Amino acid sequence: MNALDYALSKHPIIISVTDLKDLDKALEADSSIIILINADICTIHDVVNQVKETNKLIFVHIDLMKGLKKDDSSIEYLAKHVGVDGIVTTHAKLISIAKKFKLLTIQRVFILDTASIEQGLKSIQDSKPDAVEILPGIAVPHIQKKLKSNIHRTVIAAGLINSMEEIVYILKNGAQGISASATELWNGSTEVIKKLNINTHAPVGKL
Repeated sequence: MNALDYALSKHPIIISVTDLKDLDKALEADSSIIILINADICTIHDVVNQVKETNKLIFVHIDLMKGLKKDDSSIEYLAKHVGVDGIVTTHAKLISIAKKFKLLTIQRVFILDTASIEQGLKSIQDSKPDAVEILPGIAVPHIQKKLKSNIHRTVIAAGLINSMEEIVYILKNGAQGISASATELWNGSTEVIKKLNINTHAPVGKL
């Protein structure tokens, strides 16, 4: 079990920070992973240092990062000089580069139709990221059999997830983690784990 899977086993809700004004809330939330969605090279060092003090894993969505090109040098810089734990990207090539620098990798895949599912699965099979992030996350239960039989990777659901009930349902039906940008969901990991455990150990009938 790698660090990403271990963190998800403790807190299945991942915090996606889209605005640094919410960073304090993210640092205090009961989550083990933070993803910076709109990181900026001017502030990345300070933000990563703050996250490290909380012992959370810190990922950067490199496709959306301001001030860095999407190439080998940028990933080396993030790994060696900034100290991120991993990257999120839609590009299989960047997954391969990140692995060279011992970074954890999450490949983001958009599910729009049947063709996009097949294309996404092929890309994941080739790049072999540590986890795949499916958008929209509510699609995961509908394609869980295809995901399970084709990619053998940790599945993270993201996008259009608006309630704790939806989070629990998706975690029961194909996902191991939920990436949420809605601050009201950030402290839900403990509640989710309780509901999942209660369901797992509930009696199925009378003897």
